[in-house]
Amino acid sequence: MNKTIIISSGGAVMRYKNELSQVCRDNNISTFAFSTGFMYCVNELNIYPDYFAFIDPNSAMPALEHIIKNKEKIHTKVVLLDPIHNNLDYNNFIKWCGTTPVGRGNFGGWERFRSLVNSVKQLGLAIEMPCYTLKHIYNNISEYKKFEGVDLVNKHFNSRFDHKQVIIKNQLDPNFNEDKLTSIVLPILEKLGIYDISLIGFDCQGGRYAPNLGDEYTRVLQPEIMHIKSKKDHVLLSKANRGMDEAKQSINKYLPLWLNSNKFTITNLVEDEYTFLKKYITHQPIKDLTI
Repeated sequence: MNKTIIISSGGAVMRYKNELSQVCRDNNISTFAFSTGFMYCVNELNIYPDYFAFIDPNSAMPALEHIIKNKEKIHTKVVLLDPIHNNLDYNNFIKWCGTTPVGRGNFGGWERFRSLVNSVKQLGLAIEMPCYTLKHIYNNISEYKKFEGVDLVNKHFNSRFDHKQVIIKNQLDPNFNEDKLTSIVLPILEKLGIYDISLIGFDCQGGRYAPNLGDEYTRVLQPEIMHIKSKKDHVLLSKANRGMDEAKQSINKYLPLWLNSNKFTITNLVEDEYTFLKKYITHQPIKDLTI
């Protein structure tokens, strides 16, 4: 299996844009974009990633719209978590995951999201991945007899790998901003069989690569994206670090569990001074990926 670069939305993606744009064109390297990492690949690297995954529809809507608009040249495989992305109405999505600005009408609202998902499926680009969420399991334990008495977040963590369904999320509290690497991305990669990976954009510091919503910013309740002075549809918000302290807490708790599972070979493409992950993952210079 080729080395796969896992690209998320942390500010480091802009710091290493030039190096990434070269190495991502190597035929021996695959790319997996998470969240707004897809639009980063399109806008900044001028590539389409091999895979695209997300959890919150709000982070995926620009990417899905782009995919449908440019369907003739898109090869990206889109991971849809079943049932949360392709079979639930918004009220049930809340029960499985939590709320999303799309449910409040952002980017055309929930029905537009469902329409885009159906279009992706019709194009043959979807990987429909059966999933459970920790929230839904523990709030409806009578429906999940096989998980009664099972500690999926600590003592019996490795039992997650015994099921065909990917188990996502680590926290029951939807207001806790858990890190997306351990709660979403690594679980998906494990089910895809992608184990040799290099990370960028999961650093819990340095801001975010985010959509420029203009006058629509109030719908996402994020003051850091107010009054963006740019005409680009996505921009680097270097001070957008809201929720990072909680993400660091979940990294400290759950990343060691993933590393101890011995499922992955992981390096981080971000230098130690720019990443919280230095405590756990060795830095690898981007140029060394093609050696």
